Amino acid sequence: MRIATEAVMGTVVSLTAPDPGDAAVFQAAAAAAFAHLHHVDRVFSPFRPDSPISRIRDGLMPVAAVAGHPHGAEIREVLDLCERLKRASGGAFDAWAVGDPPRFDPCGAVKGWAAEHACALAAAQGLSRHILNAGGDVRLRGGRDPAPWRVGITDPHRPGTLLTVLHLREGAVATSGGAERGDHVFDPRTARPATELAQVTVTGPDLTLADGYATAALAVAGDSGGRASVQAWLTTLADSTGYQALTVDQLGATWYTVGLPDLLTSPAADRLGSARG
Repeated sequence: MRIATEAVMGTVVSLTAPDPGDAAVFQAAAAAAFAHLHHVDRVFSPFRPDSPISRIRDGLMPVAAVAGHPHGAEIREVLDLCERLKRASGGAFDAWAVGDPPRFDPCGAVKGWAAEHACALAAAQGLSRHILNAGGDVRLRGGRDPAPWRVGITDPHRPGTLLTVLHLREGAVATSGGAERGDHVFDPRTARPATELAQVTVTGPDLTLADGYATAALAVAGDSGGRASVQAWLTTLADSTGYQALTVDQLGATWYTVGLPDLLTSPAADRLGSARG
């Protein structure tokens, strides 16, 4: 395998492709993907006081002025994505009400969106089969090879071990939870971290939505219905969009949507099946 890594957007991003292959194509793909992610970091980081996102948050740039900004089309795309996720989650995901006190922070939607675009740029450079892993959020492209990739889902209660393995030729896998980054997802209705679930994994064709749905699911679980609410929401999501999900609660119990076992190895499917109850 050929592997390139880059520290960007507060995490480590890797690009992996089969070897043998054209080294020049791989290098061009990696350069294009990583350059895009650095660009996104400059535009969308809430930790850079001069970024457009920080200026919007601090009241220095009204949303109405986005259209005239040099990167206005990208900013508008992310704002629209945040609004889509807010509607889909019944307000549980709200980029305008993150933390205490509530403030504007679209990070819950940006990483998957940025990685999806970076993956497309790598493919446009001729790298038809590859994996882009952005801090655990993964976008896979199969190219002409019919063989699936194997994507491990970590166990949030046992660091360094796998809970299960997904087999995907093409698509995305996004995992959100507090095991790696602490409790960073907030329920806008309480202004407190959403901690009902330890982890949510969502898989589907597009990393933009898989990442957004995984983040939103943690917040949905924080309402008065807890796990029942998020299970109902993820079931409806799977039925309407095809995106499948796996959750792990704070005691280690797993739950998944009915289509997920089709993507698992047999031993993992048996294990999760007995855990689902």
